[in-house]
Amino acid sequence: MTVNNTEHGVVFGQVSKSIVSDLNLDTERFIMNLPGLFFILGLIGFIGNSFTYLQAAFRSNSCCIYSLCGSITDIMNLSINLFSIYLRFKYQIYIPWHISRATCKLNVFLLAFIPHLSISFLLMAIIDRFACTCKFASRILKMNELKMVP
Repeated sequence: MTVNNTEHGVVFGQVSKSIVSDLNLDTERFIMNLPGLFFILGLIGFIGNSFTYLQAAFRSNSCCIYSLCGSITDIMNLSINLFSIYLRFKYQIYIPWHISRATCKLNVFLLAFIPHLSISFLLMAIIDRFACTCKFASRILKMNELKMVP
């Protein structure tokens, strides 16, 4: 008893091409929505950090002040750099950075400076925590005073 399957033949090249094109389309849609997701999650994290670091017990701690400034810088980075890219790719809304030479230079400056500033605040918080572990006679411990933070 033999079975003849020649009538129901499937061309595997066409099936694999349609699967690959469907996966590419799904990947493109997913990647286009990632900046919006990152912005929403970053905004939620910023609100949580703000409520935490603005409590009376934490306002007098210089490490918390550095962390709050870093969080403010992070939300500025998300809103200026990432959200404008999301609007451009998703909805074709262009923020006119390239109208004049000055705004173009400002865009490049903000693209590099804001993430660097956020990392600098994190580094200052780490140095502040290191200063807490030093001896009382050390000069680095004076950095830990609240009037030295600004």
